[in-house]
Amino acid sequence: MSHAGRSPEPLPAGASSLGLRVLLASTAALFIATLFCGWYFRDTGAEGKSLPALPLSIWLTTLLLGGVSGAVEKGLRRARVAVDGTLARSGVQLSLAFGVAFLLAQSWNWMELLSQETGEGVHPLYAFNFYLMTVLHAVHIVGGLVYGIMVMLAVKNSAADSIQKVQNLAHYWHFLAATWIAILLNLYATRIENPEDSFLGPLSVAIMGLLLLGVLAYQVQAIVILYKRGERAFALFALLLPVAFMHIWARGEELGTEKMALRWATLQALLLIAMMFCGTLYLGQFAGNYEEIQY
Repeated sequence: MSHAGRSPEPLPAGASSLGLRVLLASTAALFIATLFCGWYFRDTGAEGKSLPALPLSIWLTTLLLGGVSGAVEKGLRRARVAVDGTLARSGVQLSLAFGVAFLLAQSWNWMELLSQETGEGVHPLYAFNFYLMTVLHAVHIVGGLVYGIMVMLAVKNSAADSIQKVQNLAHYWHFLAATWIAILLNLYATRIENPEDSFLGPLSVAIMGLLLLGVLAYQVQAIVILYKRGERAFALFALLLPVAFMHIWARGEELGTEKMALRWATLQALLLIAMMFCGTLYLGQFAGNYEEIQY
């Protein structure tokens, strides 16, 4: 029997969710890298001049992006209650409208900032990094709009996996909303003069210390688990952090530590980010004053 003309089978829900997680993880790494570069070169070549103030209209774009995330989440909840993907259609449509409005408002913000930015006293790589970060976010917004249209068509055609697609779309928008909040806070933080001498310096060190304590607490828990199982040699080698984590992660099903491994990995990732932030905060100041130190 010929299979010509038959539509392709939809991907399993687990496969699509896993693909989304990989995408979000790689995107997060890209945004974090640009953020660190911006901090490192913040003061280099600044010649004592302050960065231009952010336009108040930037809060409008924040509200619009919150509307995108909220609209698709509301549609998803309605669809789950009724087990009917068509109820999510209005939420997806509203999220598309909010997304387009966000891009228009963000374009206005860019024009406002460009009119204030003369380029004097600001390291060109910092300016490039700033626009790269915000434009990257806008590009991902466009990607979300394209995927939103695809999801809306799937819902309209009552596709079997329409609810799963709406859920993936909701997670994507939530990620972009959280990313934008992080970008916005970062934009305000970089405008604090001498940040290493402000509350940001000790706060970043304190957060890094708390995260380190959390990571070490999980390591102690891993050592105790191995020791109680009579695996004293493994418990001894678990004094090395990577070895301890590999036991908890690779033997998660055997030890019943799958959730522990996930929480521990999250803490380690946050600790790495905090360490990189502290490093860029203080090393960026060193880079800015390198010529003065040299002479």
